[in-house]
Amino acid sequence: MDLTQFPNVFRHLPYAFTGTTFLRECQSENWSKNIWVSTEFQRVIETKGESLNPFLRPPRWILVYRNKHLIFLSALEANWLIGRLNSLYHEQQSNEPSITTLRLLLPRIKRAQSIFINTPTLTIPPSIQVPIPLEWLVQLFIFNGTLYFETVDEQTQYCRCLSLCPKPRTKQEEEAFERGWIAVDSFVSNAEHRRQLKLVKVQFP
Repeated sequence: MDLTQFPNVFRHLPYAFTGTTFLRECQSENWSKNIWVSTEFQRVIETKGESLNPFLRPPRWILVYRNKHLIFLSALEANWLIGRLNSLYHEQQSNEPSITTLRLLLPRIKRAQSIFINTPTLTIPPSIQVPIPLEWLVQLFIFNGTLYFETVDEQTQYCRCLSLCPKPRTKQEEEAFERGWIAVDSFVSNAEHRRQLKLVKVQFP
């Protein structure tokens, strides 16, 4: 199924910020095109022109569609899919892992906290053919407000995605900070400076 053919149901992730002040700042063109939200997920409350900032839904349920697309769903949609996906799983004749799964995602707001998304026993149906790639995960972390990381790789990818060069720094990076290439908040805004500092895979410059 081509999700772009159903704009009344599926939209790219930045659509979630519709009606909020963050819509102007979110760099909508830089989010991965395989991360979506359902229009029901975004449809929070009827308003009369006021900002929706206080009403952003927490992103908790993700449908991994054909192991290619990630779709944030509302709790109502997830509740319906739980029964449907379990039914299809028990009806299938083969032992092949499902390529479409419903998963729970929590923001890591405490150290050593599980975020559940790659936990097979909490997946519906309970089978994970491949874990969600780290380059996709870091954008989910940005979207859901994750504060802590499980591994150094997660932290490194997250910082690179946001063009950040945090402490502790190498000698070269400290010299770059003294020259003003790296801001006080660790952000590297200049493309040539990013290249020299080997900041690769920057998604949000």
